Amino acid sequence: MKGLLNPYQRRSIEISLRRFEENLRNALSILDGRDVNGILFTKRLDVSEKKKAKARDLINSALGQIHELKALFDFQSEEQDLARQIASEMSISWENLMDARAKKLRGYGEVHSELAGILDPQIKSLSAIALKLATLFGEEDD
Repeated sequence: MKGLLNPYQRRSIEISLRRFEENLRNALSILDGRDVNGILFTKRLDVSEKKKAKARDLINSALGQIHELKALFDFQSEEQDLARQIASEMSISWENLMDARAKKLRGYGEVHSELAGILDPQIKSLSAIALKLATLFGEEDD
């Protein structure tokens, strides 16, 4: 459908549909996945199989409509570099970890005098790992 959208409108719709598709596919992954038991968190989906089936039907319907719009308006697919995503997330994690050091906790109240000696070496180690991962995934492969 040439001529119905100017380039800015086209880009806006593509971005909206792309983000919606990502969210739909993430929801499908959650519906099809298992519980995730981390060290400091647990993720689980506690819904009936009937609700899961209804959600899958709705998601598949939406994906079908997105596919139709892509064909109708000749929207382009976008390849996303997951290494860049990891690098970005690790950079944010590094920053968050740096804010978890004892001296930064003063904003939440008085800090125990022994806390820095116990907490900060671990935080320093974890933040160094986050930074190394950010750097690793931000570099070009050899």
